[in-house]
Formats: sequence, structure tokens, C-alpha cells
Amino acid sequence: MAIESFVQDIKQSVRMFWQSRGFTAAAVAALALGIGANTAIFSVVNAVLLVPVPFPDPNNIVALQARAPQGTNGGGSPAKFMHWREQTTVLKDVAAFRTGVMNYTGGAFPEQLRSGQVSADFFRLFGVKTVLGRTFSPEEDRPQGEKVAILSFQTWTRRFDSDPNIIGKTISLSSNPYVVIGVIDGQVDFRTLFNPPEVWTPFQLDPNTKDQGHYFRVMGRLADGVALDQANARLRLSSDEFRTKFPRALQNDVYFAAQPLKEAVVSNVRSSLMVLVGAVSFVLLIACANVANLLLVRATGRRREIAVRAAIGAGRGRLMRQLLTESVMLSLAGGVLGSILGVIGIRALLSVNTAGLPRVGQDGALVGVDWRVLTFTMLVSIGTGILFGLIPAFSGSRADLSATLKESSGRSGTGFRQNKARSILVVVEVSLAVILLIGSALLIRTAVALGRVDPGFDVHNVLAMRMSLTAPRFQTAAGVEQMVHDGVERLKTLPGVVAASATCCVPPLADTACRS
Repeated sequence: MAIESFVQDIKQSVRMFWQSRGFTAAAVAALALGIGANTAIFSVVNAVLLVPVPFPDPNNIVALQARAPQGTNGGGSPAKFMHWREQTTVLKDVAAFRTGVMNYTGGAFPEQLRSGQVSADFFRLFGVKTVLGRTFSPEEDRPQGEKVAILSFQTWTRRFDSDPNIIGKTISLSSNPYVVIGVIDGQVDFRTLFNPPEVWTPFQLDPNTKDQGHYFRVMGRLADGVALDQANARLRLSSDEFRTKFPRALQNDVYFAAQPLKEAVVSNVRSSLMVLVGAVSFVLLIACANVANLLLVRATGRRREIAVRAAIGAGRGRLMRQLLTESVMLSLAGGVLGSILGVIGIRALLSVNTAGLPRVGQDGALVGVDWRVLTFTMLVSIGTGILFGLIPAFSGSRADLSATLKESSGRSGTGFRQNKARSILVVVEVSLAVILLIGSALLIRTAVALGRVDPGFDVHNVLAMRMSLTAPRFQTAAGVEQMVHDGVERLKTLPGVVAASATCCVPPLADTACRS
């Protein structure tokens, strides 16, 4: 019986929507805007904050860092890396990595390949398998070890035509010969951490190093049965051991700590995303107030219909259920349209600029629809339908039968209660809109002010070029300076070049970049 009654409510709702197509279109459009904005932002929140990192046992992978009252330093130095590797009671598979570029010159034309320089434990830490060959051995990761390289699956198929005999072949990377020892299968998605490298080489750090330069990241896995608090307690104690060994490398208020991988990746953007969630929630509330007002106005024309239904036996609960069914169906229609427009819109926006958000992939490729987004959209749609439908349902179901039935069919009015409810909704709607307008104006003002900051030089017609300097002759400042000088002089001779200059850093402090 309840199912039959529910089906009748749906049929009645569809009939009413079809008879009032203009009202239906306006209500669905308003709801699509509010629900679509929330779905769009939630799809980003889902990709950045909620989706687990795509690695085996991700909750036990931690980023190693140095903390101080002033903030956190997530970089690693060779000396710190070797120290963290020694903390075997709480950590295992401690790995160093950094990304850059290498010049591939073995083909018909030269090409820059995205590179990843990693320690031997890196692939085991992240559960990487190979389709051909193997990963780096500890011997290859030592100073003066053999120059070996691992290709990504995409590079193997694109650049080397999926050559099954690629293992053992020598390729030229940044003017150095590297022997290919493996091809990774590509199942592990490194876009969570960085733009996936196309070629991998070993770090080959000296176990006895005293180098305190910070130019890479260090991650590891908690040892079996070790909780994060235990690991942090041991790492904090080890800070004193490190200070004893390197007295000038670590200040007294600095200590070592481990942070879960996902937290380390998203910690800088969590608050910004929460602000956006709050902003689009206001948009949804404005849409709810708008549609609730439309329903109140529409209820005025349905007073006789509701009174007649009540007169022939429909109880107030039955009338409220019918009106709420109409509201929820409107909201679900707005949710379907809004979710489609929202996801398409956010993907298009991220393809223009990802705003530096982590875990969204290149051009927002990792932002999409999964069960979390679908569940969120459904719950928001149902909740929205109930929220904006409650006031019209209460108001419409409490009609004065005697007064309403005595009215002529062409006469209708509004009572004090309904006018008061509509006035309150209008005030709420305008207040929320003003808050959003002020917030948007402040953000626009900030963006305009940043755009007007004078950089101190004319940026018109200035071009930049980045180069990778990893050959042996660039391991000294003299070699880099000579290459930079020769490059600048050649650029000055090109037609149309008015001036040329360059800045660079000597390896291994950073991935070398020169600008002209």
C-alpha cells in the first residue's frame, strides 16, 4: 500500500511539473547551479583529500622531514637520508627521489625526457614491478656505480617501439651512456607525487657523506607493528644523535619527524579547499531559498487543490508527503543536470590552470566521478529537496478548508504566515548573496593587486629556455659557467634577439635551469 501511494505521488508530481514547465525549468536551473557547484568542488576535494594514495599499504608510507617552531622542512640532504636509513627499528625501505630532465640524443632528433633520480629502495617502497628486466641493485646505487637506466612503459612504447630486446642496450642521456636494465609496468600512478618520469636513474649517494644540501625528498615505510607515534618518538630522539655527529647541521629546536604520505602532499591546500567548500555551500543555500520562494508562490495557486484533497480525506501528513516528493524530485533533476555540468566545468577549468593543486594530475586528469562523488551528489540532492521543500510543505498543508473552499476559483491570496516565510527567505537569500559578493570582491581585488606588482623589469617579449646539465663536465662551477657564457653569446647573435642573459645553479643543488 505504501509503495502504491509513493508511486501515485511520483505520477502526480510528474503531471504537475509537465503542466508548469516554466516553473519546473526555473527551479531545476537554480538547483543545478547550486548542486553543480558543490559537486564540482567536491570532486576536487575527493581527488585531493579523500582518494587513498595508489600505493600498497598507503597508510604506512611516510614522508621524513625536519620540524621546528617556525615550520616544517620537507627536503632531505644526503647526510639526513643516510641517518634516516639507519633507523631500522621504526622504518624500512627509506628512499630518496627527485625529478628533473635529461637530454636523450640517441634517436633521429634530440629530446628532453622527464627524469627521476631515485635510491635503490624506491621501487620496493611504492610496489613498482617491471614488465622487462629489473630495478636498481644496491651496488648500482653506490658512488661510481654503473650508469644504468630504467624506462617508463610509455617511453618504451613511444620512443623505442616496445623493443623486446631493449634490456642491455645503451642509450645516450645528457651526453652519457646508460645501459637499460628494466621497463616498469606503469600500473603504479605516480601522479599523486609528481609528473611521472619517463626515465629513471640511480642516486648513487655516498654512505659516508657529510653533504647537508637539501635537494630531494625522502620517504619510507613504517616497520612492521610500528605506529606513527612510536616512529616519531624514535626519530625525535635520533635528532640528538644527528646533532652529535654533525654539530652545525641541526639547530637545537629542530627535530626529525614522519608524516603520512597523503598528509604531506595535501597539507598546504586543505584550508583553501575548505574555504571553497564553504563558498559553494552558500551558493546552494541561495538556490534553496530561491526555489523555496518559488514553491511558496506556486502553493498560492494550489490552495483550492490542496483544500479539496484535504476535504475528501487526505490527512496533513499525506499532503506534506506529496509536496515533499515534488521537492525531492525537483532536486534530483537539478542534481543530475548539475553534477554533469559541474564535473565537465571543473575539468575544463583545471585544464586551463590547476592552481598548483596536488593529486589532480596534468590538466586535472585525476578529477572525475567515482562512488564518493555520486553518493555525495545524491545525498546533497535529497537533502536539498527536503530543505527547501519543508517550509512550502508545512505552509501548503495547513490550509483553512472553510475559507479556501468559499473563495472563487479565480481568487487567491496569501496569508500572513506565508508572507512572513517568504520575507524571511528573501532576507536569507540576499544576506548570503552579499557575503559571497564581498568575498569575491576581496579575492578579485587581491588578484588584481598581485597582477599589478612591478617585477622590476619589462616582461614583454621575454622568452625562457630550460636545460639539463648533468654531464661530468658540468659537475664543477667552471664547466657550467663556460657553457652558460657560450650559450648566451650564441643567443646574442640570433636575428631579433636584443639581449640575453642566464642564471643557473650547479648540480646537485637543483635541477639546473638557465633563462635567456
